[in-house]
Amino acid sequence: MGVAKRDRKEDIFEAAVQCFNKTGYYETSIDTIAAEAKISKGGIYYHFKSKKALFLELFNYRVNKYFNFLKIYTAEIDNPEERLRSFINKASGIQKENADFFKFCIEFLSMGVRDPEIRDMMSAFYRESIGTFKSYVEEAIARGIFKAHNAESTALAIYFLFMGVFFTYFSVNVEYDLIEQHSFQLNNIFKTLKQ
Repeated sequence: MGVAKRDRKEDIFEAAVQCFNKTGYYETSIDTIAAEAKISKGGIYYHFKSKKALFLELFNYRVNKYFNFLKIYTAEIDNPEERLRSFINKASGIQKENADFFKFCIEFLSMGVRDPEIRDMMSAFYRESIGTFKSYVEEAIARGIFKAHNAESTALAIYFLFMGVFFTYFSVNVEYDLIEQHSFQLNNIFKTLKQ
């Protein structure tokens, strides 16, 4: 029964992404999502107490799913510089493969300007991202791969570059390849950090 519930929630999430991307959060109704998911309105409310709860859980579930996958995907890479590089490159690939969800994230992030609940959720993601990047950089410093420096500043620079490319890629007509751009940026950052 747990698998069926999870699959049904995935169907609802997928339908919600399509609806939110088409008409935006405020113009999307539970009725619209239910019709797209081919489920009753009551079926939506069985899983989510409100449209806002669905909106929040959709973001939280998918972002954590991708982030945890990336940590597992890179866990066996011994060299922390290569682990970080692989993490960012794979994250870029996930963004390209799941473009609909990441377009949804643009609206989610913009709503965080006015909505404290969304802002708190984004802040948690921000802190986890910075912490992960910082731990990789600190390990590279400890192992003599990078010269000693403020690891948190580098983690912030990586995060800001990543988010800048992300926002631009999904909100502007671009002529660049997401993975190539991340590689270029990381290569230049890492050159300045090498022993």
